[in-house]
Amino acid sequence: MSSVPSYQTIMFADLVGSTSLYEAHGDVAARRIVADCLAVAKQATTYHRGEILAELGDEVMASFNDPGDAAAAACDIHAKMQETLEDRKSTGTGPLRMRIGMHYGPVLGRDASMASDTAKIAHWAANNAKPEQTLATSALIDVLPRIFQAVSRYVDDETWNFISIEHMAIHEIIWDVESVTAYSGEIPTLSSQRCAGFRFTYRDKSVTVDANRPVIAIGRGSNNDLIVSHDLASRQHVSAQFSRGRCTVTDNSTNGTVVYAAPEITGHPLRRDSITILGHGTILLGQPGELGEEDVVRYESI
Repeated sequence: MSSVPSYQTIMFADLVGSTSLYEAHGDVAARRIVADCLAVAKQATTYHRGEILAELGDEVMASFNDPGDAAAAACDIHAKMQETLEDRKSTGTGPLRMRIGMHYGPVLGRDASMASDTAKIAHWAANNAKPEQTLATSALIDVLPRIFQAVSRYVDDETWNFISIEHMAIHEIIWDVESVTAYSGEIPTLSSQRCAGFRFTYRDKSVTVDANRPVIAIGRGSNNDLIVSHDLASRQHVSAQFSRGRCTVTDNSTNGTVVYAAPEITGHPLRRDSITILGHGTILLGQPGELGEEDVVRYESI
């Protein structure tokens, strides 16, 4: 009787910059520093109900039954590593950071999961990540809670298996939303410009994002919080996340998005990018010249 696979999220957290430690501090001190950093990853994993499967040199492999727990653990790892950055600088160890890769797929058990395609894809994603970055496959993004989908953005479609030439789309889960610079002309967000929430309006329908409802989706699909009924809108075109008095809009579409912040007349184009909005303005789900005035989404702070 064959075993029935369960679906899990496999995560690899890889310490970047550890090689130079051995040259600068010697084997004993370097191993201690690496162990301290990996302890951050292991503690975040167990705190978010994950299981440590292996510690492989300077990386940790873990599994999660709940995809949301995996995303939360990854964000927590980056945040905790940043918190200890100044302490590491004071000891001369330099900026050590984690890069994280995750994939959601079938595994046949604890031991089998280490050799599964799910693990191989997660490890491939980690190898493609930059320091302080979490990369996840579409399979994981699709099953994440909406709050994590809202702060995720498409990165690229890459070949993960060079034997079968199989491609895999990868996305970044942004762990520090307020540090994201979507483009060089992004509007500054001053602490004095925080607000209680934002109201988004399309024709005669409105929806509010605030502390009680921190994430909304806007698009053509019937499951969106604000449904935009024109053909150029993607099924889930944009998402908006409200956090600590600020609102971030993220484009998830194929046609792109243009944000017009009043009173500016020049729009800010987004393609799989994010922008922090202020005051009031309009959002065009598509490109200028393609839609009429009645098809824009209006926003205003409240």
